Amino acid sequence: MQGLTPLDIQKQTFTRGFKGYSSDEVRAYLHLVAEEIEHLLHEVDRVTRENNGLREDLDEHTARERILKETLLSAQRVSEELKANARKEAELIVKDAELLSERVVAQAMQRVHDLEKAILDLKIERRAARNKLQGTLDTVQHLIVLDAEEEASDQPITGMFRANNS
Repeated sequence: MQGLTPLDIQKQTFTRGFKGYSSDEVRAYLHLVAEEIEHLLHEVDRVTRENNGLREDLDEHTARERILKETLLSAQRVSEELKANARKEAELIVKDAELLSERVVAQAMQRVHDLEKAILDLKIERRAARNKLQGTLDTVQHLIVLDAEEEASDQPITGMFRANNS
């Protein structure tokens, strides 16, 4: 009875036997069974269409879910890449800043060294100028003393003539 349809049930005939079933009752019952099977087949067809629609919806939702998951994973990867790139860039900026600070400190230290050397050279020049000035002052002092002695021992011009004429 595989593939039994309502029409098959309605057209089914039975052989008559001695004191068999009432033919009208059998026919009425078969008609009732055929209607019920027809109703069930319609219901199966409706449920099958509904099921197919739900499967299509499920397939669409599954596809959307897959796309969302892929998008989320892609966004997560991009986010991690951005973080990694930002971290690397920050490290490079820090390294550049450290190198720049080292260079600035080295230049400042060189400038300090140059200034200390210039100060030392100026001190040496000041000492030399002071010594030279002291020497000049000593010489002038000596000349003043000599001049004063000479002035004290100077004779008038007339006295020079007398000393020469004598």
